[in-house]
Amino acid sequence: MFGFLTHHLPEDFLQGACDMHCHVLPGVDDGFPSTEKSLQALKALEERGFRKMILTPHFMKEYADNNRESITARFEAFKLEAEKVCKIELRLAAEYMLDARFMEHFKQGFLTLDGNNHVLCETSYLMYEPNATQMLYDIMLEGFQPVIAHPERYEYASKSQYFRWRDKRYKFQLNLLSLAGAYGKPALVKAHFLLEEGFYDYIGTDMHSLDSFVRHLSAIKLNRKDMDRVAKLLENNKKLFR
Repeated sequence: MFGFLTHHLPEDFLQGACDMHCHVLPGVDDGFPSTEKSLQALKALEERGFRKMILTPHFMKEYADNNRESITARFEAFKLEAEKVCKIELRLAAEYMLDARFMEHFKQGFLTLDGNNHVLCETSYLMYEPNATQMLYDIMLEGFQPVIAHPERYEYASKSQYFRWRDKRYKFQLNLLSLAGAYGKPALVKAHFLLEEGFYDYIGTDMHSLDSFVRHLSAIKLNRKDMDRVAKLLENNKKLFR
């Protein structure tokens, strides 16, 4: 009976946490617009217990200027500023849209989550790119491991789609704020299903603004089993940073 009671996350739940998906790198996508706001966020996150963060700016056709060279330069400059205000360890990766530019980014060299072969990938929320399966197959042949970002948010995805992805050995990343209903009830329901069925491998904030993160984080309520599952995903995140 008591296993079904829900609770807010404990204050120390994120102590020592590693975030593996966020848009804190300023001025490069629809995330943080300025270095000042990004630095404010890092200081606030450090106070909440975050110790490591993998910054994952969008790589997609809508952000034509984002490429490995330009984003790496922006990251190195931002990292120097971040070191002045906090002790959070930063790493650069990217969130790659499975679109017409995906294979172009592949040829340039992926910015991976683990510095090796884990590639964070996303699709349109409304439809699955017709060539997406071939793209993922091609990079897997080269030894890369696709990590599907926030699968619970894809409106087109059914349970059978999730099982197909798992059968192909893609890994899954949960958005923490999906558990607060930040992206609507359908995403909330899917998130709980995928969490309870053990589909997820990692968890990220997908943070685009500090205010939204803080507001929705306080709204999360989980039963004890789901809280333990989320804690395990946070431990998995740390393995990406080794």
